[in-house]
Amino acid sequence: MEDEIFVKRLRELALRAAHRGEAVFTHFLDLAQAQAADAVAREAGVSIALNGGYEEAERRVAAFWSGAEPGEDEWPIRPVRILWRAQFGSPGHRDILGALMALGFERERIGDIVMDRECAWLFAEPEMAAYIVSNLQSAGRVSVKCELAEGVPQLPEPEGRSVRDTVPSMRLDALVAAGFSLSRSEAARAIAQGLVFLNQAQTLRADAAVPEKALISLRGAGRFRVTAVEGETRKGRLAVRLFLYGGKK
Repeated sequence: MEDEIFVKRLRELALRAAHRGEAVFTHFLDLAQAQAADAVAREAGVSIALNGGYEEAERRVAAFWSGAEPGEDEWPIRPVRILWRAQFGSPGHRDILGALMALGFERERIGDIVMDRECAWLFAEPEMAAYIVSNLQSAGRVSVKCELAEGVPQLPEPEGRSVRDTVPSMRLDALVAAGFSLSRSEAARAIAQGLVFLNQAQTLRADAAVPEKALISLRGAGRFRVTAVEGETRKGRLAVRLFLYGGKK
């Protein structure tokens, strides 16, 4: 029932965009919700774009439009910088998210939280961003200070690790198996169940071709990027370099 209500709300937004000829925005969506928004856009005959405030955002706002594509300054996304003094302790991602939820608004009103050494970057709807700046004073047991940022902030390098592996081909099931330490059959099953996203789009074909630099996500397991295809090995397999993300939601 909850999914039906969500899709109904998406349809209402898409139809509003079709009738008004101007961009209409959703709240922040997760990967599965973004896929639903894409299907609704096709059904309503409108265009769609997704934006989370920075290039590799996982939680993103969808814009439906039938006229001009929305400009960068039209998106309802504001970055907030959350600072603390490291000598007094450092909150974790979970501490910050818990403190934000304690302020009393829904998860859909805020996007990703990107952790840095002595600060974190949060992407939120404009009203929520202003409210957070005025009201968020601690996360976990650490005192914090918040400030609005203008434009796209200089974010830290993503947390994670680079690994080298070999695959028989650049098929999606082969890459999913390598990136998440699964068998090919387990990877194919996850793809068929709709749990795998290629460049943030749900992909149901195990034999889908994966390009270099592609981002692959498995719901509940994480995500990785194919950073390089290094050529064929002596055994006829392809050597690939993968970056396995960790520590950012």
